Amino acid sequence: MDINEEKYKLGEESYIKEVHPKKIIVIGNTMSNGMDHFKAWSNKINGKYKKTAAFTITLDGRIYQHYDPKYYSRYSGAGLFDRNSIPIALENEGWVTKDFQSEIYLNWAGEKYDRNDELIEKSWRGRLRWAPYSKKQMKSLAYLCDVLLEKFTIDRFVSPNNVKVNEFTKKKGIYYRSNYLKTSLDVSPAFDIKYLKEKIEE
Repeated sequence: MDINEEKYKLGEESYIKEVHPKKIIVIGNTMSNGMDHFKAWSNKINGKYKKTAAFTITLDGRIYQHYDPKYYSRYSGAGLFDRNSIPIALENEGWVTKDFQSEIYLNWAGEKYDRNDELIEKSWRGRLRWAPYSKKQMKSLAYLCDVLLEKFTIDRFVSPNNVKVNEFTKKKGIYYRSNYLKTSLDVSPAFDIKYLKEKIEE
């Protein structure tokens, strides 16, 4: 499985070029289709936007590296904690609403949700419908996490849930952005935590 390090490479002003020990992998969503989030990162603040991820995994399982994960960004907005984490963004729209007049589904930005994949319905954090993650994407995520865990000697532990964890900054292993922030909606209930735990811990 390939990790493309060149196609969507961020400029040095889009992350912090300092090396710190890595203790945690943080998984979140792109909240968009395709690589629209990368374009947004590149255009915000004249390319100086730093809430970026080291990697993106698309729905078809492609892995893109945006900067060397030995560096860091302000992905979680968690201050010093971000220095010790490696962020991975999964292509996923997150929560979806239904326009009952037009009978179409809309993403958080009011754009039409046009994937053919069936939505996941589960009430969580004030939302009901969620865009699914793909099997290819999950397989690539397990592969990338395995590579990073070995390279940076991170504990083989996967958070068993997507809700807030006390003293999060003291944890080690694989967590989700929603573990840190009660307001975060990624990863969503559509994410297969059991699959990732089995691949990483067993």
